[in-house]
Amino acid sequence: MPGYTFFPVDPRLAEVVEAIWETDIPDAKAARSIVMPVVTPILCFHYRWAPALCFDLRARLDDQAWIAAGRFRITGVQSRAAGLLANGPVGGVMVRLKPETAARLARGAVTESYDAAFLVGDVFGPSDASLLEDMLAAASTAAQRVAAVQSFLLRRLRDDAIDPLVRGAIFALRREPSLRVRGLAAQLGVSERHLSRRFRAATGATAKQFARIVRIGRVVAAARRQREGWAEIAISCGFSDQAHMVNDFSAMIGSAPEEFFQRTALLTPAAAASSAAESDFFNTFLVDRATA
Repeated sequence: MPGYTFFPVDPRLAEVVEAIWETDIPDAKAARSIVMPVVTPILCFHYRWAPALCFDLRARLDDQAWIAAGRFRITGVQSRAAGLLANGPVGGVMVRLKPETAARLARGAVTESYDAAFLVGDVFGPSDASLLEDMLAAASTAAQRVAAVQSFLLRRLRDDAIDPLVRGAIFALRREPSLRVRGLAAQLGVSERHLSRRFRAATGATAKQFARIVRIGRVVAAARRQREGWAEIAISCGFSDQAHMVNDFSAMIGSAPEEFFQRTALLTPAAAASSAAESDFFNTFLVDRATA
């Protein structure tokens, strides 16, 4: 789709980076996009206008809740939907990290940026961030900009050991988000309390919160397909029933699923996504029709 181009991840970053793409919208108008809750930390490297960020979808476009989060920023696991507001040309390289290994790039920021955003300069150092900013400004093509970002990340990739318990728990919850934490802990051979403590220390979120976010992501994917009713979607996405789904969705997004999808639009039809990375992207970023 014009405006969003996905690139192959450097094999040396494949254990840490889930997807990388460039956003290039030179004629962006004052409109709000919605970023759904995600379990994957995201690095944003904007070389044009940096959209403002707001973690309250009820905020008006002129509300002080909108913050200038910086051209280079990192967001961690997000349990709430957030708004992005562009008031000028948008261009940037975005990197979605794998939650189980993201700490190899930004250990402290991964946990501290739960439901928040940090400046990349605060994580990697202002001089390094400034150097990358110059490299992106000098690049003339999307491929050159993506290569500059991947080179930047490779120089900061650490060989830190990843907690195998947390890694196994993340794999299990992304595969089957209906798992109860107690049952998951038993499968992994540890107590629920021990798993919860290790999980939160590594991701910033509890295992229960993580599973809720995965389930909400599945609701978005199912809504895109438009093949099932809400009751069927609830069961297929790991909720006990439709009321359970509506309660969780409303708590995290601010409105019930049916109301929410009536006021939002997908960036592309479901059939247009040609890879898992692209499908996840289009399940995460939506357009708010009320401001488009």
